[in-house]
Amino acid sequence: MSTPQAVQRLELMLRLRQSDVDKHETVVRDKHQLTQRYQKNISRMESLCQHLGSSAAPHPALAMNAGAFKHSLLQLISLQKQDLALGDADLAVARKDLLAAVSRREVIDKLGAAERIALQTLRERALQKQSDETATQAYLRRRGGGDVAL
Repeated sequence: MSTPQAVQRLELMLRLRQSDVDKHETVVRDKHQLTQRYQKNISRMESLCQHLGSSAAPHPALAMNAGAFKHSLLQLISLQKQDLALGDADLAVARKDLLAAVSRREVIDKLGAAERIALQTLRERALQKQSDETATQAYLRRRGGGDVAL
């Protein structure tokens, strides 16, 4: 049987589930921003690498220095790509956790809605019963049978 306390408990659980969803949304947003940052960094470094190859260094020492820098930059790009792959995997897990949290919240929301409907139905039935009893008493009084108990 539905009670106001049961509805209140379900509403509390719904608020808790919503805060859990909000937390997971924040995590997903942060991880998505991180992967975007990795992608931008990789893109900038690859662009820098391409421009390095087009400049011809007239002095052999400068050419060696540019070559070493380009090699270090390529290694850094490789490391950033690994971090991006790990970030993408982490983002996928966070999205999965978010979907699970949303599902849990929706279950509680549906239960709460059903309990609110059941409680409202009980209240409406009680009001209808009271209205029927009042109408019956008024009818019996008009007929002169006010002594009859229902």
